[in-house]
This record gives sequence, structure tokens and C-alpha cells, in this order.
Amino acid sequence: MTQIVPAFLVESEKEFERNLRLIEHDCTLIQVDVLDGSLFANTCWYDPERIGSLKTKIEMELHLMVENPIPIIEAWKKHVPTFTRAIVHTEMHRPSGVVTGFIHDDLKLEVGIALNPESPLSEVEEVLHMVDQLTIMSVHPGYQGQTFGDPTHGGDMESIIEKVRAARAHRKDLTIEVDGGITSDLIEPLVRAGADRLCIGSAIFKTDDPTDTLKKMNKRI
Repeated sequence: MTQIVPAFLVESEKEFERNLRLIEHDCTLIQVDVLDGSLFANTCWYDPERIGSLKTKIEMELHLMVENPIPIIEAWKKHVPTFTRAIVHTEMHRPSGVVTGFIHDDLKLEVGIALNPESPLSEVEEVLHMVDQLTIMSVHPGYQGQTFGDPTHGGDMESIIEKVRAARAHRKDLTIEVDGGITSDLIEPLVRAGADRLCIGSAIFKTDDPTDTLKKMNKRI
């Protein structure tokens, strides 16, 4: 069944813990965004030692929007006991196959590859058979609260949904995640297209009652 994955793009430990406590009883997985300004124009808070000290059973995946993900992944593996999956971007200026292979084979973690709205599926064909998950970005990375489709960078709503369909047709057993700008109204078409995980940030955390919002989204699934 398709899963709602609350997305954490935060500026402080206080914000991270607040968000965690609001939703930890209504999901089993969260995505933690990692931005250091090296690949996309923003930064955020993602301290593994502090996050590892928070008592929770929630599984965590890292969305690494950075040029050099390996040191961050190694620190997370050391300090965060519920960290299970690392997602790196095909747009980084490093060979995707080498990086994903090291994460999977040497660090013994699940690995995902992320693809920007403007990037065609062909850019990840070489590694698609090696990864556990494909994360299809439906906004340009770096900021929460954007509109699904990212027309500024060449991706409209239908092109994103078609990319999901094409990825599903390419590999039936691949876990497909869609990340960015997802509202309640988009849940059904994305599920029908073949998405397994829907990463949602501001549509949960920028509401008056994030806990209730997540409950309602889960019911919609």
C-alpha cells in the first residue's frame, strides 16, 4: 500500500523534535532533508548526534541534496539507530553508480537515487537496476511550500505523473517515491500512476493541526 512519508526540512533541533512528536504515532517512516548549499541553494539542520539522541522508533531515510554525501551518511549510520536508507541525487558531480554501490555494498544500507523534475528518466537508467528506490522530484530541490510540477525548471504535473508510470513500467519491483508539492488532491492520481511513497512536508506541517492532517491523508490512501 502507498505510504505517506512526512518530510523534514528544518532549521533547528527544536523544530525537528516538534515535528517528530506531532506525527510519530501516525507513520512509520520520515524523510530528513540534507542541504549544505553545495548542490542546491539552501541549507538546513540535520545534526546526526542530536537526532540520534531523540528516543523514537520511527524509521528515517536521508534525502541528500549535496555534492559529497558519503561523510554525512557515515555519520548518520554511526549516530542514528533508525536510519535505514540514503537517497542521493543523480545531478551531483560524482558517478552515481560508484556512490550508490558504496552505500549499498560497503555501508550496508538501502539506497535510492533522486531525479529532478527537469531530468529525464534516462539519466538514471544505468543505476536503476542497482538501487532500492527511485525518488522522483516534483519540485526543484531546496525549499518546502512549492507547487507540484515545477514549471520554472521544465516539469509540469502531467510530465511528473508520466515519469512515475514510465519508471513503474521499466521495473515492476522498484519502490517509487514522489517528493514535493503534494497535496491531498494529488494523492489519488499519484497512487494510480504507481507511486509507493509520497513525501509531504508543508502540506502537513504548515497546517493548524499536523497530526490530524496526516491522519486524514492516511485515510485517503
